[in-house]
This record gives sequence, C-alpha cells and structure tokens, in this order.
Amino acid sequence: MKDCPEDSTDIREMLESYYDVYFGVDAVYEQFAKLHGLTSSSLFILTMIYQHPKECTQHFICDKLFYPKQTVNTILDSFEKKGYIFKEKNVQDKRNKNVHLTEAGQQYADVILSDMRYLEETALTNMRPEERTAMLQGEQAFLTQLTQALSTLNKQGDLP
Repeated sequence: MKDCPEDSTDIREMLESYYDVYFGVDAVYEQFAKLHGLTSSSLFILTMIYQHPKECTQHFICDKLFYPKQTVNTILDSFEKKGYIFKEKNVQDKRNKNVHLTEAGQQYADVILSDMRYLEETALTNMRPEERTAMLQGEQAFLTQLTQALSTLNKQGDLP
C-alpha cells in the first residue's frame, strides 16, 4: 500500500466524511428503489432506457453505469419478462440489440422516475445556488483527481 502524497489526519477525516455522504446518498436511492420494488441498479438501468430511447443497448448501459454485463443482462431479462421492455436488432451493430420501453414500461417508468425527479429537484432546490455549484465542481474535481491517481498507479504497475 502506498502512502498518501500528503499523509494527513485532516485528509483522512475528510475521506471518512466523504464516505458517509457517498454511502448515505446511495442508501437514499436504494430506499427509494425498494419503495418501488426495485434495487438501485435496476432503477438506474430503467433511467438509462427512459432517458436514451434511441441509443440504448446493453453495451451503452454498461458503459454509462459501469455495471458488469451480467448484472445488466439479468435486470434487462427481468424487465422483459414483466413486459416493460423489448429488444430489437441493432441494424448498425449486429452484436447489440436496442432496448426499448413497451407502453406498459413507459407508464411504469413515468411514475417511478417522476417521483425520483421530484426528490432530486426538491433536494437541489432546497440548496443555495452556491452549494449546488460547489457540489458539482467538487465532485468533478474529485473524479478528475481519482482518475489521474488511478492512472498513475496503473502505470507504476502497483495494480494487478
């Protein structure tokens, strides 16, 4: 294990606070999904299908959500059995199938995702504009730095 570039108690305390927030947000989405008989993974997959009706494939979902192919496939199969989605051949890429909501799936998603949008918009609306901006800028900066640090570890051969 490598030492932190700046081995500081303050940095470690900030990480602990970040974990509390990150896992807290995750728990809220999991609780919301459970209210609708879903997992957070199936909720986010439903969101991708709903938001990207023309370009949604299993590969697209895996790329956007960083979920394993097996997870996405299992959830899509479940949605298909319930009559919420159908798959059709992608004429441009024969290896992929486009995923579409059925009429029942559209109605199902409309209800769930309008509730989710209400929660998210309410939370953001209740924040001051500078808090919203700081949140987005901070998250983007953290993601950029995490990605760079991971790349450095990879180049040094410290990762399997």
